[in-house]
Formats: sequence, structure tokens, C-alpha cells
Amino acid sequence: MSNCVSNLSKFLCEERVEWSFIPPRAPNHGGLWEAGVKAVKYHLRRVMGNLRFTYEEFLTILNQIEGVLNSRPLYPLSCDPGDFDALTPGHFLVGRPITAIAEPSLTEVSDNRLKVWQKQTKIVQHIWKRWSNNYTAQNN
Repeated sequence: MSNCVSNLSKFLCEERVEWSFIPPRAPNHGGLWEAGVKAVKYHLRRVMGNLRFTYEEFLTILNQIEGVLNSRPLYPLSCDPGDFDALTPGHFLVGRPITAIAEPSLTEVSDNRLKVWQKQTKIVQHIWKRWSNNYTAQNN
């Protein structure tokens, strides 16, 4: 183990890697990415309320939200107003936009008529709607 640590230390020194740490309990030092975390937490609390999910169900919801947020437009890829392609965080993560299959809106269907997967989808749709309204209001 100590050999690995010394090799890692040597490599980091050679590459001149510098670490910057955020002080504990100081999310204001995180800047833009911390604002994204705050937005996800805020909308999760508002939409999910007191609903309970298994670990797998909650992880699925978080993964879908991650895909939605990493598909948000950052900057247009062309000056053509008819071209709707935009640079997204997905381009930096996987080299292309993160896309998802469109699903029917379940936001108006009562919960007692939904299956588990549909309830998860409904929560993701609610969060996307709230987050996108908030995001566009802040950027206009």
C-alpha cells in the first residue's frame, strides 16, 4: 500500500497537480456546481414530500434527474436560429448530448393510478418542470 501511495505522490508532483478543498459546511465556496446541487435538493424536497422509495427507486430517480440536468443547454452550437443543437454538460461528460426517450406526461395523473415506475417518472417530470422554469427565469 505504501508503495502505491509513494508512486501516486511522485506522479502528482511530476504533473504539478494542486488540490483545492472546500471548507466543511461552506457550500458557498462551491460556486456554480454547488448551485446545481442546491437546485436538485430543493426540487426533490418539494416534489417528493413525504413519499418513501427503496434505494433502487431513489437511485433511478436521481439518475434520471442527472440526465435531465446534464442535457440542459449551455450555449448554441451554431448561429443559425433554426438549429436547436446546443452545447450541454453532457458534451463534457461523454462527448455528446445525453438523450432520453420521450415519455408521456404523467404530472396530471393521480398517484393511485400509477405504478412504481410511473410514480418515479412523474417525480422526475415535476422536478424537470420546476427546475427548467427556475433556470430560465434566472438566465433571462
